Amino acid sequence: MPPLSGQEIHVAVQRRRQKEVGSYIPEKSMSWVFQADRYEFKISGRADGFTDEPLQIEEIKTAFDIDELWRKLKNDKDHPYIWQIRSYGYFHYKATGKVPSLNMHLVSSRNFKSLDLKIELDIPHYELWLALRLEELVEETKQKEKLFNHRQKIAKELSFPFAQPRPGQRELIEVIESQVANESPLLVQAPTGLGKTIGVLYPNLKDSLARGQKTVYVTPKNSQHVVAEEAVEKLQDQGCKIRSLTLTAKSKMCLKAETLCNPGYCEYARDYYTKVAEHQLLDKINRKRKLTHEKLVEMGQEYQVCPFELSVEAIERADVVIGDYNYAFSPRSLLSRLSEPLLESDEKPNMVIDEAHNLPSRAQDYFSPSLSVQDLELLEKDFVQLPPAISFQASPLLRKAKSLIQDYGKDGGSRKIEIAMEPFLDLERSIRALTTEYLESDSEIITRDPMLRLMNMWSDFIAALEYRGPEFFTTYQNSRFSEMLKVTCCDASEQLKQAYTKFKNVVAFSATLKPFTYYQELLGFPKDCKTVEFQSPFKVENRRLLIIPQISTKYSDRHVSAAKVAEVLSRVTQVKSGNYMALFPSFEFLAQVEKHLNLPHLRVLRQERDMKQLEVQFYLEEMKAANDPILLLGVQGGVFSEGVDFPGKMLIGTFVIGPALPSFDFEREQIRHYFDQRYGKENGFNYTYVYPAMAKAIQSAGRVIRSETDQGVIILVDSRFLNPTYAEAMPEGWFEESPRELVSQKIIADLEHFWRSCETATCN
Repeated sequence: MPPLSGQEIHVAVQRRRQKEVGSYIPEKSMSWVFQADRYEFKISGRADGFTDEPLQIEEIKTAFDIDELWRKLKNDKDHPYIWQIRSYGYFHYKATGKVPSLNMHLVSSRNFKSLDLKIELDIPHYELWLALRLEELVEETKQKEKLFNHRQKIAKELSFPFAQPRPGQRELIEVIESQVANESPLLVQAPTGLGKTIGVLYPNLKDSLARGQKTVYVTPKNSQHVVAEEAVEKLQDQGCKIRSLTLTAKSKMCLKAETLCNPGYCEYARDYYTKVAEHQLLDKINRKRKLTHEKLVEMGQEYQVCPFELSVEAIERADVVIGDYNYAFSPRSLLSRLSEPLLESDEKPNMVIDEAHNLPSRAQDYFSPSLSVQDLELLEKDFVQLPPAISFQASPLLRKAKSLIQDYGKDGGSRKIEIAMEPFLDLERSIRALTTEYLESDSEIITRDPMLRLMNMWSDFIAALEYRGPEFFTTYQNSRFSEMLKVTCCDASEQLKQAYTKFKNVVAFSATLKPFTYYQELLGFPKDCKTVEFQSPFKVENRRLLIIPQISTKYSDRHVSAAKVAEVLSRVTQVKSGNYMALFPSFEFLAQVEKHLNLPHLRVLRQERDMKQLEVQFYLEEMKAANDPILLLGVQGGVFSEGVDFPGKMLIGTFVIGPALPSFDFEREQIRHYFDQRYGKENGFNYTYVYPAMAKAIQSAGRVIRSETDQGVIILVDSRFLNPTYAEAMPEGWFEESPRELVSQKIIADLEHFWRSCETATCN
């Protein structure tokens, strides 16, 4: 039986209570207005259950392990759940003069087991807490009013940072201004060179500031934050006093060997709020125009506080927040902090989604955790670094974990399954108990600590089993590498849609968002949302785009076509000396072609799996130096195919070696079946394979022409690029009526003519 969601459990309990007690009222609205200073604060909420006879208020809370939650609430009298139900009790007392009994009803989301915990409401004690909280609210509100007025003031001063917008940029700004006025989402395809980052950010920021709110700008990679930061700097250089914040992953900001936010282990978490108050760190944050990873870490070290938590504190005070997708869309996101409106009003911040073609797959990954025997075996090797007592106790837990996965392989190969939860929950309790013992010992927490990794891996997987709906399925998969259990999210559009509701305006943009219908669906945008495409502002004469359909790069043909691809690389790169890049559908095909290369006129660099940033930067510096002509071999969707600029002579040609269709495997075919069912059989294959592949191909092609003076060639190798379905994803301006216009009967002669015309134009 699939697990029940928290909402379903609430409804089931409330219905049962209504049958048991006739006076039971579910979702009872409760509120009270408090006067403090010159402010009136209305605090409100809905109690899950209320009865007159007996007089009782009830809150229903669900959890995987309710025994653990019960112990936590029993031992922590200041837990937010405790103050929530006490507040409901106090509201009722103020309205009626009667003190109700308070009951916390805890229910397992796995087996419906329930526990009750009685909560005491001591009126004098509550009023002491309330007085302190109201003082804090008064001070917070005064600060928010100052910030609100500051934003409205700078909105009037905000001006576009360039005297003359680029071709198409003014139209882009006008489109966005129109959309934010209508409060409707917008999908924008705009090529490199249009100035789309500042063109999208400027009108969104001007609108949000005028309403006293912020703009949240999200990107798929930390490396792409720089472009947004530079756009904000241009506005700041104009004299506009906007505050920017760049969020960085907790693991990259952590000042300890392991990211463990436990005051017993981490001195930066210990007495955090006391140190923040004593050193007036919020005021110090408020005075900084630009908060980056480096500045926050510097403050963390100086004042012995967690720099990541400082960045979270800074969200409310920042006028523009730049961060990775996961801060807004992952299960453990900061969505509530990012979207919280300044002052109580109907206003909301704006959201800008950069490189939006990446978001569907990234969001699906957030909700698709796995457990594999291979990962557990690698983890097992690291346990030898821990104290023998911990390592000894971990061994049977790891054996049990592997056997739980392997048990699903006894009935056959890869297939969809239903997980029996109890054994997994039992093992989680044992892992949690050992983790607690380990943390309470004097053992030193090491970098990439295996005990903590095991705990997080197991808990994340169990938590994912709560996801409900046809877009989720669970599989056992057996490959030559490992056995694995996986929760797969085929389509995260519903989760994305829920996140968008927290923002007033949402603009998603990229150079690759066609076909629009596909991205509208998987991004969770309404079908009637406005879509707009802008053409490249650069001269078409500076680019030669060709398709070579005679070579097949289909998986079954690669052993034959590898030598042919190598010949194309050799002959084309001899026409014009310079740096080239060939981007393949896989590392395996790259290696096959490399064996056939004979390029005495070029130095060959090859992308490796899991390249470090320093290695990537070294390759880019080599291409920039241009000491010798270079051919860079890489893969589509890799570090060199997206989010990297190759301006000027750094790159004069790119070969896109076939569309990089995802592998045809059991899991992918289940995803295709889902798309068949939801979006129609005519779309299932395209949604699963074609459109994701074309997004990578078009991004790869876009590396060549990055400025108005760049000149270069783009060679697409494979007959599938002529297929109308594949061509549907191509940008406007690549061809007039049909991609067949890009097929040449005399490729070398055409390229020679192109480069001669470029030389003539440059001379003139």
